[in-house]
This record gives sequence, C-alpha cells and structure tokens, in this order.
Amino acid sequence: MLCVAFAMNAAIARAQPTDEGYKLLLTAQRLRRLQRDRQRKTLRWLNFEKRVETVPDSPERGFELALYYAVTRDEARGREAVEWAKNHLCDERQVALVFDWCRGIITAADRARSASCVASSGSITALRDALFAQTSFGTDEPKISALPPATPDVVLNNSTQLYALCEYLITARALSRTDLRQDNSTFFRALPNELLLSLMPDQVDHPDWIQHIAALALVAVDPNLEGSQFLQGWAMEDNQTLTEGPGVAYEFLWADPYLPGVAYRNLDPWVYDPAGRLFARTSWDSDSCWLSNNFEGLRTKYCDRKQIDSVQKFGTLTLLPMNAQCVDLPKRQNRESLVLWRLNPGEAVTYRGEGKKDVSETADPRGMWLVPENAHDKVCRGRAGKR
Repeated sequence: MLCVAFAMNAAIARAQPTDEGYKLLLTAQRLRRLQRDRQRKTLRWLNFEKRVETVPDSPERGFELALYYAVTRDEARGREAVEWAKNHLCDERQVALVFDWCRGIITAADRARSASCVASSGSITALRDALFAQTSFGTDEPKISALPPATPDVVLNNSTQLYALCEYLITARALSRTDLRQDNSTFFRALPNELLLSLMPDQVDHPDWIQHIAALALVAVDPNLEGSQFLQGWAMEDNQTLTEGPGVAYEFLWADPYLPGVAYRNLDPWVYDPAGRLFARTSWDSDSCWLSNNFEGLRTKYCDRKQIDSVQKFGTLTLLPMNAQCVDLPKRQNRESLVLWRLNPGEAVTYRGEGKKDVSETADPRGMWLVPENAHDKVCRGRAGKR
C-alpha cells in the first residue's frame, strides 16, 4: 500500500517532553539499567559505544544514535539522530524511535518535511512500523490491530518477524494495557520453549545475531514464564555476547543480566503443540538427533533412518510412528508423554479408554496426536466401530 510519512510539524506537537516518559520500548526501569551499564562500563556498553563511534554508515544508524542520546544525553549525537531521521523518512520504525527518544532536542526548525513511501502491508513488521509511526507522529490515538492468523508459523520460521512481534507486543501493552497474546495464549505460553527447541544443533551454540536478539526481546515480553527463564539462560551465555555488527545495539537494549535464568540444558528437550508443531532432540549435545515437524514439513538433523522409522525417545517424550493399521501402546512411566505420528492430517484414531470403552479422536494438521494417559492396549486407524 502507499504509506505517507507524517509531516514533521505534526511530530513536533507529539514529541515534546512530558512527565510520562518514552512511549516506545524504553521504560524508566530499562533506561536506568542502561545508564547503570554505562556508568559501570560493562562490555555491552563498550561494544555499543564503539559501534556508534566507528560505524557511521550503519543501516541501524538512526536507532543507534537515538538510543545513545537517550542514555547519555549527548546533544551532538541527538542532533545527529534527528538529521538522520530527516533524511530517512521512509524508515518509519527508526524515525519513530528518533522522535520519541530525542524529543527533548527537536525544535521548530526541524519541521515541515514529508515523503511518500511504498510500504509492505499485512506482515507483522508492517503492523509494528505503523504502530510506531502512529505513536510518534500521529495526532490520533494509535490503533492496536489484532495479530495475523498465521503468526505462529511465520515467527518460528523468521527471526526478523519474531523480533518485530516482540516490539509490537511490548508497545501495544504499554500504550493500551492490551495483551495481544491472550487470543492465542497456548502458543505464546510455549513460544520460548519452541524457539529454543526449533534451533538446529549447530545453532544452539552459534545462533544468527537476529535469532539471539529475538530471544532476548521475547524474554522481555514476559520474563515470568518458565520458558523465558530457560531462554534467558541460553541467550545470556558469555559466548553469545555480540562484539560487532548491527546486533550490538539491540543486545545492549535487551540483554538484562538482572533477570533470573535457568540452564537451558535442564529443559526437557521436546515441545508439542496440538496446532501441528513438534520440536524434539535426543539431548542437548551438538550432534544429537534433532527433529522438527510443522508447517514446513518434516526436517531432521543427525538422525539415522532407524530413529525416524521406529519408536524413539526424546527426554520424557516417546515418539511412536503409526506404521500399521493398529499399533501397541508402550508402557509409560510417570511424567512420560506419548505422541503418535505418521498419520494423515485430521485422520481419525480409536483407542480403548477407561471402562474399556472405545474412544475416537483426530490427528492434528501435521498427522500427529498426543496420546492421553487413559489410553490402553493399542491405537487403531478409523473411528470406533469402523476399524
């Protein structure tokens, strides 16, 4: 769609200092933490400062300069950020951050520029950018839009979209006290674990910078989730600290060493969502068998054919292939789960339940089914009475 960047004079009216603080991402608590990092000359601060001083052509220059000004009140850097914004009006997100974080030095002389920009629509990134622009430049209250239905599949396959989702959730909640996660609470509750377990074995120790940053931002969305504590434990490991590149500024913003973290190797190495997603690995070793079965199809790494075609354990999960009309159910110990797979999407299955009654259920969209604890003896294809 055609996106019109708002005139500067409208931005000025919205960008004067107020008592309520920043509107985009920088809470008072987060800003105090960043200022403490500067005072203590932490490694993340030094890396960020070096990037601001040595990479003037950074694609994230507006964001970096604005963040630097917010933390240091260095007026020269703040004015540089404003000049950058005036020359990059089509970069809605960064321009919005400049006008929010540098509001104290924007003057009437900075007014009266506009630009016409072609922007994508319908994506999570576009939603985030529009919300940022409305918040910093608009004269009306920002519009909080519902998340696209395909959000789970999109963000698990695209770290850039996941990061945009985190910024959108955080900003929507700050502006309107609206938690957009409530419409799909099951997915968002499992998302930290799904993100961690969706990483291939070699990505666990060496993630892309955007995977690393998206994880840190996801922790900030809800630090109290149990999964967030495992994700925090993984993302804050010393060997993952970014020393160069565009991720340096983002790590400085989101990495919070004061949040509790739990060693991710203590996480049971599998997660299943009845919407049709399974991520599992036999262990957290770098060469362990890793399996992903979701909207992208089945993907494996370091798994031999026997592990895929026969009964296989992933932590407390037993994965049982449906390779016959009926299969016998293995005995399970306490806390063990059983997932039947290799079914057709939505295929009916029947099992013997309590009171020896036949019960019918259907597989998920990827042909998997979480076998209930009260299932006995065997599971067969088809509905009760039609086997």
